[in-house]
Amino acid sequence: MQTTSDRLKQLMKDRNLRQVDILNMSKPYQKELGIKMSKSHLSQYVNDKSSPDQHKLYLLSKTLDVGEAWLMGYDVDAYRVPDEERQIESIESKISKEVSKLTDKRKKNVYNYVKNQLSLQNNNSSDVIDLDDYKGDIIQETPVYGYASAGTGEQLFDEPRFKVNVKGYIPPHDLALQVNGDSMEPVFRNREIIFVEKTHDIKNGQIGVFIINGEAYVKKVRVEDDRLTLISLNKNYKDLHFYQNEGIQLVGKVIL
Repeated sequence: MQTTSDRLKQLMKDRNLRQVDILNMSKPYQKELGIKMSKSHLSQYVNDKSSPDQHKLYLLSKTLDVGEAWLMGYDVDAYRVPDEERQIESIESKISKEVSKLTDKRKKNVYNYVKNQLSLQNNNSSDVIDLDDYKGDIIQETPVYGYASAGTGEQLFDEPRFKVNVKGYIPPHDLALQVNGDSMEPVFRNREIIFVEKTHDIKNGQIGVFIINGEAYVKKVRVEDDRLTLISLNKNYKDLHFYQNEGIQLVGKVIL
């Protein structure tokens, strides 16, 4: 079996390249991928002093337009599969990795969503499902537990107050609420239905529903050392600031 050094020397001979040429060719990809490769690194690979790690191997593969396995010395075709044709595998791998971190309940939610998407795809004559088309075609009824204010406060209830028909996919959720007001435009408009997952934790930048003095608000949150700020996306509204021990309760985070 040949080595990466053998392959690099072969390419340099066949294409009349010097190490500095390869290095210069790689610079746009170094910037694009955020992978650095110095003159010293390349010299070590060419002279068989060390082998590139997976990131630099990918960088060299992209720079020289040859397959990673071939560049490693394996007896395979030198053809490099374009990145766009690798995307399906990459997405599946990413999904699998993220799903493995979920609780069993959330894994079931993902499974149900995937089953639903597959069913829609199989029933579509073109075998392609567009999410916007799906949203436009499906209308489902959901109970609404009250209102979340995008301006002044509103009240939540323990039991559903009314039911509405929602156009589009309804994600797994704990509460559905109606937004009142325009302070969260353009993300949420007046009278829009939002879906909330009950939780005691929320991260910076997420949008949540909060109880303040007995009234419910939907706002973006920013957490600082001793202060919590609830932010309106509509710049015509001022932010709300709260300090330690002030009465504010998190209901949950809005599912986007």
